[in-house]
Amino acid sequence: MKKEMWLIWKQPESRRRYKVGTLKYDNEEYIFEYTNPELNDAHKAGFEYFPGFDNINEVYKSVELFANIETRLPNPKRPDYLEILNAYNLKKDSSKLEILKATKGRLLTDNYEFVPSFDTDKIEFDVAGTRYCKEIKKCINLIKINDKLLLELEPDNIYDQNAIKVILEKNGKKYHLGYVPRYYAKYLSNLLKNNIKYSAMIQSLNFESKFNDEDINAYVKLIFD
Repeated sequence: MKKEMWLIWKQPESRRRYKVGTLKYDNEEYIFEYTNPELNDAHKAGFEYFPGFDNINEVYKSVELFANIETRLPNPKRPDYLEILNAYNLKKDSSKLEILKATKGRLLTDNYEFVPSFDTDKIEFDVAGTRYCKEIKKCINLIKINDKLLLELEPDNIYDQNAIKVILEKNGKKYHLGYVPRYYAKYLSNLLKNNIKYSAMIQSLNFESKFNDEDINAYVKLIFD
């Protein structure tokens, strides 16, 4: 498991995601710091600071997972705690970092999440923008776990020049399901432009999720010659 995660802030109105910080676990120490270049853009869009890390210039360190992050994890005292772990394919002895990776530390009360840093071997992500893609309604009964996906560059996208469409091909038709999250698209688009081989598939489905853009979870493996 990669021991680096990114703090992502989603602007409430535009729903654009910004990478504003990095959480690392190194030599039995947790380290958090804010990172640019997107931090400045996030400030312009209304971001101030992540609760508990109010000094933008400080490098925070702790031998234990920071309390303001740990409180975002499922409470072990909950009667349904084991059911929650099972839902995320976690074990009773899973580490806090593993639980954070699986749950992304999401809360219904704010717009933050922690995601694994980009891995040149494989990435997993919730397909972004699904609620804006009307084509999902046309194929919702066709979508299955393990269905293969196509990744298609969209250079004329007015919001993101690195935009990558997630496409499902079924019965000779193509359906636009959403996009690769922009915090990964920046890195992945460069590889796709160089015709890197990949394998992409639907890993999980949850159209009843309370979180937007979590309807479809995709798994992408990059294949290097």
